[in-house]
Amino acid sequence: MLKETMFNDAKNFFQVFEPKGETIASLAVPGSVEVLGDVTEFNKGKAISANLNKSALIMVQKRKERDRSIHFYSRRYDEKIRMSLNDQQFREEHGWANYVSSTLFMLEGTGKKVGGLNVYIDDNIPDFFNANSMEALEIGIASIAQKFGDWTITGAEIADICSDAELKFMKKPKNTAKYMPAIFGKKGMLNYCDAGKSVNENMNFDIDGLVFMVMSAGLKKKTMESRIMKIIDEVKESISIIKGTGKNIDSLDAMTMEEFDEFRSRLSITQRKRCAYFISENDRVEAGKQALASGDTAKFLEIINESQKNIANRLEVVTEENEALMDISLENEGVKAARLLNMGIDGTVLLVLEKGKRIQVETKIKKSFLARTGLEINSEVFDLTNEIEETNINVSEFKNETQG
Repeated sequence: MLKETMFNDAKNFFQVFEPKGETIASLAVPGSVEVLGDVTEFNKGKAISANLNKSALIMVQKRKERDRSIHFYSRRYDEKIRMSLNDQQFREEHGWANYVSSTLFMLEGTGKKVGGLNVYIDDNIPDFFNANSMEALEIGIASIAQKFGDWTITGAEIADICSDAELKFMKKPKNTAKYMPAIFGKKGMLNYCDAGKSVNENMNFDIDGLVFMVMSAGLKKKTMESRIMKIIDEVKESISIIKGTGKNIDSLDAMTMEEFDEFRSRLSITQRKRCAYFISENDRVEAGKQALASGDTAKFLEIINESQKNIANRLEVVTEENEALMDISLENEGVKAARLLNMGIDGTVLLVLEKGKRIQVETKIKKSFLARTGLEINSEVFDLTNEIEETNINVSEFKNETQG
């Protein structure tokens, strides 16, 4: 995002907050999705992710010395929330702000003093599917807080702080991998992450002539949530059984498919399928990385399609609506690859399609899906043109320009 754009957004900042200092620190953090792989607490594995074209803009100004209050404002929700750094706990009434405040609490818990802040958030990351919008806010506040402190923090440390904060205050599984694309991702590239080995790498992707599209009916069924939880329990039980044989593993990333064959007979058919999905998906991500490194776009798209077959056959989470969306998508000649996101929990499909046929394909899928299911489809298009961007706004300069 250009500095002039952020400078213009400062006008909105001062409609909410009175000036408390000479600097407004601004950061635009993109949303992101996993193109390949599924990194979970029981599978500290591999993923290839992409940044969306939409970002969360965070603008922060320091309050007066010894002020321990944080004042949040969200333009999306048109809501102002105040909390205190002296009261470090989750509060139901704070809603979305709990994610941001928990990051500040965790920073202070590691000895990084924060101090009072005014925080303005203008988030246009889509919310009809999981695009890591809250994670973008957490990254943003952790990155900006150091500008007003006497400490510094690396990108890897930010990912750890944010994931630890979600674990401690939000009671969510620790997952540092989901923060990596927004923190480290670069324009024109996909982000490769090996969570088990703490490896992060950007890979060139020749997107010329192609575009990514996310399509979703926004279905977040309780039945799907319970099904995913059952899969998690099945995998955890499998790991426990394997460990009982003397195999020293805590997560499935420590095992290859060949090694897994030794333990198949000890597991139920369902358990075998679930474990095989995550283990083979790690191999698939590695193959995807190699395809990207060699510039073989066709092979990479083929691997995405193979991943979808893995989801359908081994996770067995494809609902009637998901199946309809997949079938309709793949009927279109311009669609080169399609894969369910988030293990199918919210009916979201990631498509890679020919840019020149995008409008035609999008229109056809939406009409066909509506006719078949009675449900409307939301869509978001992106083309790897976004990365984290920051700037500072001098308040005096801003006032002189706007009042001149």
